[in-house]
Amino acid sequence: MVADSAPASPGSSAAHEQPRRGEGAASRSLQVQRLLAFLLAAGLMLVYALRGGGSYDIVVFEEHGLVLWLLLGLGIACGLLPRSRPSRGQLLFLGALLAYAAWTAVSLMWTSSSERTFEELARSLDYLGLVALLSAVVDRTTWRAAGAGLAFGALFVCVIAVGSRLAPSVFGHDHIDAVLHIDRMSYPFGYWNAVAAWGAMCTAIGLAWSSHDASRWRRAAALALVPVAVITTYLTYSRAGVAGIGLAVIAVIALSRSRLTTVAHAIVAAGGAALAILAIRGAPQIARATGTHGAATVLAALAFAAAACAAFAILTHATELDERRLPRGLVRVLATAGGLVVLLSAGVFGPHLARSAWHSFTRTPVVQSTVNPTVRLTSLSGTRYLVWKSALKAFEAHPVGGLGAGTFGFWWNEHATDAESVLDVHNIWLQNLAELGVPGLLLIIGFAASAIGIAVAVRRRARRATSAGVAAAFSAALLVYLLHASVDWMWESTAVTVLALAGIAIIGARLGRGRLALAFPTRAALALIAALAAVAQLPGLLSTTDIRNSQAAARSGNEALALSWAQDAVGVEPWSASAYEQRGLVLESAGQLREASDDLRRAISEEPLNYEHWLILARIETESGHITAAQRYYDRARSLAPRAEVFSLAPYLKGAPAGT
Repeated sequence: MVADSAPASPGSSAAHEQPRRGEGAASRSLQVQRLLAFLLAAGLMLVYALRGGGSYDIVVFEEHGLVLWLLLGLGIACGLLPRSRPSRGQLLFLGALLAYAAWTAVSLMWTSSSERTFEELARSLDYLGLVALLSAVVDRTTWRAAGAGLAFGALFVCVIAVGSRLAPSVFGHDHIDAVLHIDRMSYPFGYWNAVAAWGAMCTAIGLAWSSHDASRWRRAAALALVPVAVITTYLTYSRAGVAGIGLAVIAVIALSRSRLTTVAHAIVAAGGAALAILAIRGAPQIARATGTHGAATVLAALAFAAAACAAFAILTHATELDERRLPRGLVRVLATAGGLVVLLSAGVFGPHLARSAWHSFTRTPVVQSTVNPTVRLTSLSGTRYLVWKSALKAFEAHPVGGLGAGTFGFWWNEHATDAESVLDVHNIWLQNLAELGVPGLLLIIGFAASAIGIAVAVRRRARRATSAGVAAAFSAALLVYLLHASVDWMWESTAVTVLALAGIAIIGARLGRGRLALAFPTRAALALIAALAAVAQLPGLLSTTDIRNSQAAARSGNEALALSWAQDAVGVEPWSASAYEQRGLVLESAGQLREASDDLRRAISEEPLNYEHWLILARIETESGHITAAQRYYDRARSLAPRAEVFSLAPYLKGAPAGT
């Protein structure tokens, strides 16, 4: 009888068969993990970008936060997460976000709207959950695959955005443009400047990827999509978008391992984008969002630009341009000459341009053009100057704790110098200074600094070209994001912020070390924290859903159902002024004026600085015949928003007959 497993000599093939099988299984397992990481990141990007106006909608982003924290809690409780020991940089990044969320929660003690502050707390926890989950799931073996998924998912969103202008029946209609009759592309985020930021960030990502990836086909795909990303920003006609693309190119060149390849790719991509822009300018309906005539020409130009970029990326890879370096002497000469040109230009033209820019920036009127939408790119006029001045005055009035997260809109209504409706400061630093005081500003700066610290650490440690490319892509995208967040409300534009945070969380996984085995008490504590963070998403999510259901029932004429939904909204979020207002409106419609008046008073107690509640209460008291009380409430509403357009249309209530 022959033994089942005879011992094999060390040199025999049998001795090596088992190790080779084990290595093959390990290799297949790693490939599966990388594929899953790619799909997870790409899917995450598409979900955030394509739901609820780029996840700006409170219901959508709180649903996401709920799912993120539940997944994280279950993974930790079951011992599946984290997959690696977090580095000091990752812990600092998570700690900065956690501290910011904690200070946002503390502002509930003095805020003028617990509902709005709680919404901002939920938003901060959503971001924290995203970073925590990615940091726990992605590790040193899968971070590049996850980065690829995030990158190409983001670039695909640019295809969808441009497609909405060229073929809305296929890719989706830009409802904001249709309702407001504007020519600035806002799909799929519902806000043109958010789309501009996305396109600029994707320009950085695509350019960096095309210059470093080991695969010629991924390089080709990345560079082919750069003109699409540029056109995404162009069609928003955003001044910040133009600056963002400029910063994207400079940052990628500075961070690249092969600057020669990056410069060459940037030049070719710029040529392709210019060709597409010329085609758009030759198609007025596409340029002004009035129709689709000329879409075929623009599509052909984009297709040609993409094909040319793809071919050039393959060519630079085949000729090994990455390995070529310019002589150091020539580099020094070029750098010196470039520096002298910049300094000379700044000395000659800088003062005049600075004065002109400041004069334009401090002017209120925004340039409008129905013929050439790009005219607005030549001016800095707008309302940013007035809003930022108001934010600084809010800080002077409340320097320590601020107004309370999410409540700047109330301050603006009362102290505005024009009738524009403003909810945010359009500047992440001044927004936090006004709403959360000095601690809020320091914490948001700490968040940005910790993110930049991770980007620098990963880029410095990258040895392989692909790793350097991933680090450069998301580091440059972060810088572009911070630029846009400094001039607009990108923090509240969820998908844009998620792209920046997810990129840093993914490349931060490169710094992780080995597996981390958590003791049971630690796992239980972390799982409990995750559960509490998930629960924090529920009040706003459920209350807002109930309010919307109540509004829908009211529109259909079902008052009983509308009242039931409104009562549910009050029950799940008793600090929600919106819930009390909705129930009051339903009661007013049913003729129950006394009960409606009581609910509006409750709404006022939750949001005493919201003029809309006072105005509705004045109307209800007028319907009840209480003219003196109605006048008092009306005057209070007007004092809280003296420049609101509603008071220009109906400036006085005195003398109004009972029941009007």
